[in-house]
Amino acid sequence: MPMSNECKTNPELTVSLRVRGDALDKFTTLLQAGFFLSIKQGESIGGLLTSLPGFSEKYIKERVQTIFVDGLPADDLAQQFSEEETVLAISAAMPGLAGAIFRKGGMHASLRTTTEKKKSSSAPGSILTVRLKLFNVIAKERGVTLLAAGCLMQSASFDKFLNYRPPLAASIQSIVINNQETDMETLRKTLAVNTKIVLTINSSHDN
Repeated sequence: MPMSNECKTNPELTVSLRVRGDALDKFTTLLQAGFFLSIKQGESIGGLLTSLPGFSEKYIKERVQTIFVDGLPADDLAQQFSEEETVLAISAAMPGLAGAIFRKGGMHASLRTTTEKKKSSSAPGSILTVRLKLFNVIAKERGVTLLAAGCLMQSASFDKFLNYRPPLAASIQSIVINNQETDMETLRKTLAVNTKIVLTINSSHDN
């Protein structure tokens, strides 16, 4: 499941941005809202993560310490996806007692509130959708590479991101929508009438 295939399969709307080099890493917080990946039923959490650029098995073992699947903590990277739509959130270790409770394989896992697992609602061999959310250090360390590859995300999430961060919006130096160069006003209007976009962000210093 190559990243380039899964994040660039929306034929409707592609948005490519070039931003100032000093602002590029600040756009990685956008990944807290999540981006969409298509997988086959039965794919595991670990299998999905290792398919992403920069997510080696070593990196996942050392950095990914907290995993939530549809709001519930998960410990096993071999856990498989079975629902038609799933939200997967990952982060490095969180501080304090909460971090100890939700850390994968942690000694305080017994303190969690548990919910009975639902039966699969999808047929064998189905294509499923995972919305992957990245937090804290993981977003900072891997976000630039992911955004450079292009990610399918909700237009509303990006529009809200721009609304709350005027300095970052001002750092955008060029905007291309479906291979046509345009301006910020057109971008905002486009975001308002489209549900999802394939967003690519690079630095103006990149070749």
